[in-house]
Order: sequence, then structure tokens, then C-alpha cells
Amino acid sequence: MSPIQIHLKLEAFETAEGKKIDSCLTAAIREARQITGRNKTTGLPDAENEHSNLGRWSGAMCYMAILDQVGKCYRPTSILKISNGSPIEIALAYFSSLTDNEICAIYALRNAFFHDFSLYNRNSIYQRMQHTFTVENHPTNKVVKLPINSWDGLMSSRNANNNTCINLKTFGDLVEEIYQKLITLESRNELSLELTGGEDELINRYTFMY
Repeated sequence: MSPIQIHLKLEAFETAEGKKIDSCLTAAIREARQITGRNKTTGLPDAENEHSNLGRWSGAMCYMAILDQVGKCYRPTSILKISNGSPIEIALAYFSSLTDNEICAIYALRNAFFHDFSLYNRNSIYQRMQHTFTVENHPTNKVVKLPINSWDGLMSSRNANNNTCINLKTFGDLVEEIYQKLITLESRNELSLELTGGEDELINRYTFMY
């Protein structure tokens, strides 16, 4: 296996010494699937899983961390390099059809979840990053429903017209689609590794042994 194939596909490879080597990416995929009750092999929603909850915040956080990693590592060779933006924004720009404002909303929710596990992200400098959120796990609603009006950051002014809704179920679906897209692009030799340290950094940074 090539270093990129190891990162995208390796799952608990056992060495002759009895130790196991795993990919940080596939480990994160497995955890996200377990937390949200998806099929552990396909990533599809698993209605028979008694622990299924496609709207779990912690599961969405796993998927957001996956995007952070993808945005640091990969670019489709058919798309010009993006120099500005966070890794999660870059990943969504490369591998999804979301608009810039929708991508900003997901990044804002990522900050709200990771910084203090809340549904509010204030940012007086970059208005597109300032959101008051609701989240759902509707089976078919789109990933992001942007507000009619921008939120001004005041808790007292929150209302239905300035609320941003993120569907955590379809967000998970999106990240699963991006993961499959990475595998497909790699198989076609259409995936560029963007890490400064190249393949050595990919293996040293994103695999672990236990």
C-alpha cells in the first residue's frame, strides 16, 4: 500500500511483533459511525442499531475533525490550490458543492461545538462567521439552512429569521460521501497530497501504533 492508501484505508494492521498500526483517519471514521449509529462498514444510517442517533453533537464533532484533517492533506488534482481559509473550509470547498456562506456556517458551528459545546458563535469581525444555531437530524433536509437576516450577536435578538439550521444527519452523509470521493480519486491517481512534509509527514502524523 502507498502512504496515501494507508491513510485512507488502513484499519488495525497487525505486525509480526503483535502490535497494531492504524490510520487516524479511518479510526475517526469508525468512531463517528459508532457514535451516530451508522453501519460500521458502509457508513450508511443503520435503523437496526439500538444506539442510533444521527443527530449526536459528538458524532458531528468527529465528522468535523475528519474534515479538518482532509483539508490539511488533500486536494483534487483538477482543482487549483486554495491558499486562504481554515482546513475545514478548504476541505468543503474542494470536495462539496456547498456555497461559501454555507461553508462558513458549518465552520462557525464547528467553533461553537469545539470551543464550548454551544449553539452560538460570535464574531464581530467576520459577519459570515456569526451565527445562532439550531441543529436537527431530519432524514432529507439540506445540510445548511441559512437565516433570512444575519444575527447581530446579541442573545436578546435571537429569532426565527436570524437562526441558522444545520442538519447533522445530512452533514454526516456529506462527510461520508467526501470520504468515498477521496478513495475514488486516489484510485484514479487524481488526488494530490498537500502536506508540506509529503508522505513522511502523512505517515508520521496520521498513523499510530498500539
